[in-house]
Amino acid sequence: MSHKHDTMSALDAWALLRAGKSEASDLQAPTLRTDISTPAGPVRYSLGNYSEARILVPVPSTVSSGTLASTRFLKVTFSNYLHAGRSLCFVDLTCLSRNLELVFGEVVEEILTRIAGGMNGLEAAATTISDFRDLLERNQSSTVAQTAIVGLVGELYYLNRLLAHSPCGWKAWRGPAGDRHDFRIGNSSLEVKTTSQAGNTVITIHGTDQLLPPSGGSLHLLHLTLEAVAGGLLSVSSLGQSALAKADDPAALAKLIGSAGCSNVDDPAWNAMAYHLESENLYKVSDGFPRIVLNTMANGSLPAGVSDVVYKVDLSCAQEHRLDEQAAASLEKEFASC
Repeated sequence: MSHKHDTMSALDAWALLRAGKSEASDLQAPTLRTDISTPAGPVRYSLGNYSEARILVPVPSTVSSGTLASTRFLKVTFSNYLHAGRSLCFVDLTCLSRNLELVFGEVVEEILTRIAGGMNGLEAAATTISDFRDLLERNQSSTVAQTAIVGLVGELYYLNRLLAHSPCGWKAWRGPAGDRHDFRIGNSSLEVKTTSQAGNTVITIHGTDQLLPPSGGSLHLLHLTLEAVAGGLLSVSSLGQSALAKADDPAALAKLIGSAGCSNVDDPAWNAMAYHLESENLYKVSDGFPRIVLNTMANGSLPAGVSDVVYKVDLSCAQEHRLDEQAAASLEKEFASC
């Protein structure tokens, strides 16, 4: 016999938690209790470190994980929290993809229903995950292009450099928020271009304003060359986790990363590649730098019928614009100021 429960939906609970509404509790995590309990206590909705949908199912501290295991998009662990002076053990389930949150909501509802029907917490979680495994394994998001991955790795790499100077350095990362340049502080901008082929000095420029400094300001271009290697230290996950840990407002930074197209830095689709830094060069984009901008054209505009200009720049022709290490370090500190 099925035993339905009358608690709020999982999706509603996660929305409330993301809005900062959790119950007053000494539990070491923001949670909302469901109306379903196991002998070890109530099942709780919660969020992961980066606002991922999560549920905590209380179990006796003596249980073993058995066949309960993570899937590609579902992290399964056993977590212990202090509550009212005693340690509580939970089967801790976290959805690693926002694209699968609706499915995970169904998983959670079924776990609660099975517990209400008499199953213990561990069995309810294990059997439900087994029944839903095909849906949980299905990649609901399209494959992320390598160019998108390497581009985000490059921006997160420089972002971590700024955060090493100041925990508010993330505020200079403006590209995901709609600025035409990746980083901006005051009237100074910086564009990051990342390539994944050693010795490749050619970058692609989109539009006639990408290499145009802000009005009355300056523009620099950072060129990073990364090499894809197994076990590389530079990945969306490693750099994203590091940046979120350093930032003084990780929730705001997580939102920015989401605006860059990555809703979860641990998403396997965004971590198909990892990299090693081969080289980096910083250039000041000024008169004489190889570029196409409107003020160099007749009448200050594109010819009639021409739009969506995309072109390539060979940075080997811009060596006189390259900054030395001291100037690069000074600029880095400027962008890290809040």
